[in-house]
Amino acid sequence: MKVVFVSSLVAFLVMFVLAGLFNGLVINEFVTDNIDSAMLLDSPDLAMIALGYALLALLMTLIYPRVVSRASYSIRSGFLFGMVAGIFWLLPYALVLHGVYRFPVLGLLIDPAWALLEQGIGGAIIGLIHAKFSKPDSSSF
Repeated sequence: MKVVFVSSLVAFLVMFVLAGLFNGLVINEFVTDNIDSAMLLDSPDLAMIALGYALLALLMTLIYPRVVSRASYSIRSGFLFGMVAGIFWLLPYALVLHGVYRFPVLGLLIDPAWALLEQGIGGAIIGLIHAKFSKPDSSSF
């Protein structure tokens, strides 16, 4: 249970911060120029965003040991797992946004590409923590 709490918490914090930096700094101008302001809230609902990322981190943490063998727990396997999770999570969502809203085609490339990195990093953290906790001397973590 300790591994689930720690890896979910750390992965959540890292992915939440990365998402904030990416959306608030890196692509803010793209969003402003390409997304109809009528579709956007005056300010983001950070509680709902945090809840979404917490749920994503928890699901990734719970699924990781079911699809990756204990002997393979690592940063690398976690990163690859996270990339797959990012595709499962964001690619269908981006397609739906494009089908319902005036969501720019470039967004279909940017969001899923970013998800590969963001969820890849979250998965790497999950893989690292699972690897650390699965060692016989894991009481020091």
